[in-house]
Amino acid sequence: MKFKLGPVLLGVVCMLGSAVSADDILECKFVPGGWNKADFIEVKSSRWPNINHFKQESTHIVNICPVDATPQEMLSKRAPETYAAMIYKNPITGNSEIKAEMSFDYRMAPSIVIAEKPGTNADGYPEFRTHYEIVLFDQGINVWRHWFKDGKQVWRKVGYLNAKFLPNVKYELEVEIKFTGRGPVMEVSVGDKKFGFIDDLLPREYYAGIVACEGVNRFYEFEIEK
Repeated sequence: MKFKLGPVLLGVVCMLGSAVSADDILECKFVPGGWNKADFIEVKSSRWPNINHFKQESTHIVNICPVDATPQEMLSKRAPETYAAMIYKNPITGNSEIKAEMSFDYRMAPSIVIAEKPGTNADGYPEFRTHYEIVLFDQGINVWRHWFKDGKQVWRKVGYLNAKFLPNVKYELEVEIKFTGRGPVMEVSVGDKKFGFIDDLLPREYYAGIVACEGVNRFYEFEIEK
């Protein structure tokens, strides 16, 4: 049984239980009245002290970026000022499909994030610990696993696809997580471009959301399906 949610029902379904059940779909349209900010938790990166946010526009949400920075600067030395992230507040268990419709202005890097339960920084603000960033950019898709070693965040590219994606074009990025006899599998696709890999470290319970970084990133829709 599946539910197709409009703006009125969205807040109701997002309040069900402590985890998304086997029959639920979370479907957010990031337009005014199409989603409930209270259903999400804003999370910062441990790599930088910055705490950034998304801004509501008429057809989407967009990360707040420094107005005096060039696209090249936001891609490099001023990237921390562009980083904004949020996750659905309830954990997911087992198999799921996560989709986000997104676009970028220059080169990169809107993402879907799959995360273990966040920690907090010294001020009590939610902060990522172990997590995966599935990143769309102009030259393809990268999957980065982030974890902590000796108290410091480290990361490794665990999957990738070389392809051409264009700025100011809407793309639907889809991430499917499956726990199979071969092990935990992540499959990633945009249209007919698809790849997958096995990663024994994929957690069985996790949170899903979006990350904007390294430029102006727009998000139009977000969906979680069990």
